[in-house]
Amino acid sequence: MAATIIHSADILDFNPMPNPQSVNPKVRVQNTGEFMTRFHPKVGEMKFKSLLFPHVHVMNLHWTSYEDVELHDSSQVDTININFHMAGRLDTQFEGLSHELNMRPGRHNLVFSPEGGDTNRVAENESLEMFHISLDKAYFSDIIGCDDHWSERVQEHLFRNRPFSGITGTAGITTQMAGLIKEVKQCDQQGTMRNLMVQSKILELLALQIDQFRGPERQPAPGMPAMDRDRLYQLKNVLDARFLEDFTLAELSRMCLLNEFKVKKGFKDLFGTTVFGYLRKLRMDYAERLLRDSSQSVEEVSDLLGYEHAQHFSVAFKKYMGINPSQVRMGLKVA
Repeated sequence: MAATIIHSADILDFNPMPNPQSVNPKVRVQNTGEFMTRFHPKVGEMKFKSLLFPHVHVMNLHWTSYEDVELHDSSQVDTININFHMAGRLDTQFEGLSHELNMRPGRHNLVFSPEGGDTNRVAENESLEMFHISLDKAYFSDIIGCDDHWSERVQEHLFRNRPFSGITGTAGITTQMAGLIKEVKQCDQQGTMRNLMVQSKILELLALQIDQFRGPERQPAPGMPAMDRDRLYQLKNVLDARFLEDFTLAELSRMCLLNEFKVKKGFKDLFGTTVFGYLRKLRMDYAERLLRDSSQSVEEVSDLLGYEHAQHFSVAFKKYMGINPSQVRMGLKVA
């Protein structure tokens, strides 16, 4: 059955709620920190907590879809929009970007799409959670500066009002990022203290995100051709976005157009770990986040990571992290 097509403006009109992509420096809003719930007969249930500051809008959004939905947004925006995706599957295409941003749990992105026209696709009975941040364009431009290649590129796009994303695809939410998001969600301060603490955490979160986008300086490995190095960086980006998938060395070799020897040796020379060691790190870090911050059981996390038996996952997790998955679930921290 074809997805139901809905325009985002119809949702906002049907059940008034803040537009997650809006920032208005002139509006003063009481940030009560309380969740509000809205229903739409086709889109489903949306539960949100919205915090609005002069140049920043933070929204913790939970969305349970009632049916397959294709959500279109044609409104023009002048904000930088960041999504830390905590749960569920959301496929998004932004006007002016050649690549889709397919959001999965534990991934994040940053997008500037001034002409609107983005499309979001959600499957029936999907339960999503998003930690969404909107930043005023001028404010964002001022705070990122222009002292490296990444920020120079971004400033050029902002100046020319061209759409861009922080990277091609999405990046993984690190343990430090997840901790900051948790602190914002659980902040029990009130009034001025709450406003200052939340904004400081958001700026810290943005700094970590941009630092991840910039990535390490690409120092040439001795004797490695520049083209091989670029292909290995492209392979690493693919692994960052698709780390839950299973790959053979031959598949990775075809993916980056390098032979298997170059993939094995080149990846280790460039990043200090084997390609499969890097995949293991991404998966175990993701498992730790789920065990600590989600309601999923050890068995569910094991299944998500592709283990046939939860016991095999527990052994692998303890070998890598030094503690059992059940200990992480109980609140113990990885050393």
